[in-house]
Amino acid sequence: MAKVLVNGYWDHGKKKEIRSYAIHGGLIPPYTMKIGSDKYIMPGWYKLDKNEELPDIEDIGYYPYKPKIDDSLKNIDSNKVYKVMSSKGDKEYQVQLNTSGSLECECPGYGFRRRCRHLDEVTRSL
Repeated sequence: MAKVLVNGYWDHGKKKEIRSYAIHGGLIPPYTMKIGSDKYIMPGWYKLDKNEELPDIEDIGYYPYKPKIDDSLKNIDSNKVYKVMSSKGDKEYQVQLNTSGSLECECPGYGFRRRCRHLDEVTRSL
């Protein structure tokens, strides 16, 4: 979720508070919005004071969300399919690297929780 961070300081020469804004996280670039007499910085729904002017879009800092890269999977071949036995030993499930770079399994547990014993077994074996 995007957060609007506000930095303010008092300018003694202009005798007013100067504010700067930054959007951290999220995937949508910043924009401003007016609804009736209310003014907002989006995304994040930060409501500006009544006497405060809308800032220029170029003046709003934007730091988009960047997913963390999982280095523990660097030894896994993207084309290889790993076969892991079920806990009862009667079925064999396939574990492989998906297009986003994370492991996925075809077992029912992975379908519900996005985590399973088979994924742990493959990462431990490498």
